[in-house]
Amino acid sequence: MKFKGVENNSVIREIGSLFRRHDGPDWHINVKLAPGQKKQYFGVSQIPVLARRRVVNASEQPRPAGFQSRIVIENTRHWRTEPIEACPIPVVNRQDDGQQWCFNFEFGGTQYYLPQLELARVLFFHHAYITRLALIPNGLSQEFDVQRSDKLSKALVNILPTCTLPLYVRGDYALRRLLAWILLDEEAKLSFESVARYQLQNGYDTDKYRLWRFQFEPPPLAGVELTLRGHYDQERKAFFVYEIYGVSNLTGDCPAYVDFVDPRFAERRAGQGYAVRPGPQSGPELEIDDEQEPDTDQTEIRIETPAVAFEFANPIRTTRIGKGKGQTGCLGQEGDSSDSPENTGFEVSTDEASTHGTLPSADYDGMEDKSDDAHLYADKFEAFNAMVLQLVGMSGYRHIHREIRKLPTIDGYSKHLLADGNPRCLAFHRIEKDGQEYALIEVDTSDNKNRLSTLLLKPHVQFDWERTLRELEIRLLKKSLAWPTTLIKKLFSDRYKRVPHPKSSSENKGFLENESIKHWAERVYKEIRLS
Repeated sequence: MKFKGVENNSVIREIGSLFRRHDGPDWHINVKLAPGQKKQYFGVSQIPVLARRRVVNASEQPRPAGFQSRIVIENTRHWRTEPIEACPIPVVNRQDDGQQWCFNFEFGGTQYYLPQLELARVLFFHHAYITRLALIPNGLSQEFDVQRSDKLSKALVNILPTCTLPLYVRGDYALRRLLAWILLDEEAKLSFESVARYQLQNGYDTDKYRLWRFQFEPPPLAGVELTLRGHYDQERKAFFVYEIYGVSNLTGDCPAYVDFVDPRFAERRAGQGYAVRPGPQSGPELEIDDEQEPDTDQTEIRIETPAVAFEFANPIRTTRIGKGKGQTGCLGQEGDSSDSPENTGFEVSTDEASTHGTLPSADYDGMEDKSDDAHLYADKFEAFNAMVLQLVGMSGYRHIHREIRKLPTIDGYSKHLLADGNPRCLAFHRIEKDGQEYALIEVDTSDNKNRLSTLLLKPHVQFDWERTLRELEIRLLKKSLAWPTTLIKKLFSDRYKRVPHPKSSSENKGFLENESIKHWAERVYKEIRLS
């Protein structure tokens, strides 16, 4: 991506106050680039990609700036709020953004100075929509209606018909999970809403503009680990943070399951497909024009940005369902997920779409969810797991391993996601008797994208399963959910079988009668004895 009106290889040196004209609703933010140039501010929609010392319009892959560090937060309530100019590092406190607010705290004998906007950016602002929403008082309640179940294990989030949440966010389990945290965790919600509150309290007016130095109240974040880069002054034992790259061990006080009820889920629109998490854009670059509005009728384009690694300690499972559908597991269609807009080098806008807009609409994706969450999808394999237990019971084999794995993301392929945007998973079991091992593999095809039989494998002794599974998963996705027979024959010769599934009712594809599970186990056992 490139910004219109910005020179190649420009470095973000300073990030200043937010401002908007009294006669307009749109917020902007002052940004100083090096080398100095005419463009001195960006639209607030660009905040997801604005971090100090980042290189924009880079002609080649830039090296990250600064010294890397990791800190563990005890409690943000213990942090002090100070202007950046309080930092004792001369090259930091002499800059023109010294009046902007930062947090000051001690960790490992070093004083850290963390710009408040940078922390808010990595916690909340991973796409332009949510950044704009934070500046609107009561913005969350205007876009979403949250209903909690009595037992606190489940919640419904109704996406209101007027909500402008991008389609790719609605359909992406990682971004949906972050949104659920903001909506349902009380501390996170209060923190998010504090952005607009501080703007109303502390912003001030001049003749033409409303001005505001960004400030918010962060969640406590006890035990959260941040991976960051910045300027470290060993003599002064001071560290000024440029950018946060990773957030891990984040605990959310949320229900275990959240359904997003989306009135647009079943609606097919030309040019719009499933929300897939793509790799870097291929072909000519997109040019972002933050002086123009996008057209409401244009296709939404997803822009890859340097990603923040995000890891929840207790990840929740979210599901997207259509308006009026049953809860958790109901699927709709929005076209073929393998089709993404062809980006052939054109201008786009990340601002709020309007009927007066002229450019294609685009938004950022700046998050990589690294949460250990495969166990959340184990229920998709209840019948398969029951069959393996049945097999072990009847055959005398010893069960030695079981795991659920999310299929990997591969550039240009989309079958790693189910139709509702949740990850497609694979179940892997190993059994053993008299020194001979067998493996059983099942893939979740509950969205009826394809029908895959159960794969039975008889490996060599001392087999490298992790490497084999990784290659098998990649080939499986590249063959659009068909077992990669060529690879399997190469690895296992004739020591493999594909065992058909028993038939299930058309009303409930995921349910099998006990008798069907028993016959399934018997067929697998027969194949083992014949192998």
